[in-house]
Parts: sequence; structure tokens; C-alpha cells
Amino acid sequence: MAENNKEDVISIVIHGRGGMGVVTCAEIIAEAAYLSGNFVDVHAYPSFGAERRGAPIQAYCRLSRKEKIWDRAQIENPNILIILDETILNQNIASSLKDNGILIINSEKEPKYFADKFNLSNIKIIVADLNKLALEKGLTIDGAPIINTPILGLLSKSLTDLSLDNLNKIVQKRMSKEIGKLNIELIEEGYKLAKIL
Repeated sequence: MAENNKEDVISIVIHGRGGMGVVTCAEIIAEAAYLSGNFVDVHAYPSFGAERRGAPIQAYCRLSRKEKIWDRAQIENPNILIILDETILNQNIASSLKDNGILIINSEKEPKYFADKFNLSNIKIIVADLNKLALEKGLTIDGAPIINTPILGLLSKSLTDLSLDNLNKIVQKRMSKEIGKLNIELIEEGYKLAKIL
């Protein structure tokens, strides 16, 4: 089983599409990690290609336990890879993970499907159907499910420094009371729905 909780620097890459809240997801991760008191420096930053709704985009997080972070370059080999839209996932992206890394995917498929399809060994795979969850609970924009916050529950399942409590505090700080409450509920539901291989 992969274990990234004790790395000095944890690098995270989030893949999604424009309009999915990829950058917001990265920012919440960084803020909640810093709030934990286990990291001396955290950074969240985007990488945009064509900046339009639906275009593939990435965001990055670096979480450092011991030193200030100076590196703001694109992360090539992350400890943790978060996929908001599984249609983006390909062999190049999957194989970019460090050995003993963590792959987190929004999908209705089982974790073993991804292990087999991308020949992943020594990788912890965490999956939940967050599209279905968001649609059922009404967390949508123009009918499209919002899964950038529910997927944080899956991350919390594997990165103990990112507690549900700290995630909830950051969401409450960043969002209106009503929207924040729904997002917090879905983070907790995502945590419970996580299927792990």
C-alpha cells in the first residue's frame, strides 16, 4: 500500500477541465494542509493551456514539511495524482506518478480497472463516482456536477495530514454558508464512498 504521509515534500497534480474548479481544489488542499500545522510551506498554482470551459487544465500543489518552497515549475512526477475527469487520464499521465504514489479518480469504475488498464503496481488507487453523488445532492452549475470539493474526501482518506475537519474549515471560510454546508456534506460523503486498491 502506498504511503506518502511522511515525505518531506508532497507533490500533487490535479487534472480536470476548465470550469471544473481545478484551481480552487488545489488552493483548498494547500490551505487545509497548512492549517494542519504539519507543513512549513505550501503552494498551489495553475497551468493553463487554452483557457476556456472544457479545455484540459492542471493545477499543482507542493506541501513542504521542513523548508520553504522555491520551485514553482510544473510537477512532472507527483506523489499524488487527482483526476477530476477520467477521460483525461492516459498512459503518460498515469505513468507520471512516483512509485508508491496515490491515484485518485472520479469514476464509476472499480480501482482494479485502472490498475489493469494502465499497468499500475505499487500505486494506491482511490475511486468514487462523484458525478453521481453531486447530481443526487444538487451540487451543480448549469446542470453539470461539481466534484472539485467532493474529491477532497478521497484525498483525505489517504493523506492523513488533510483532515476532514481542516478541509471543512477552509470550505466554510471560502464559501457562503449554504453552499459551504453542501460542499462539506459532499466532502464527507466522498470520504465514505472511497473504494481503495
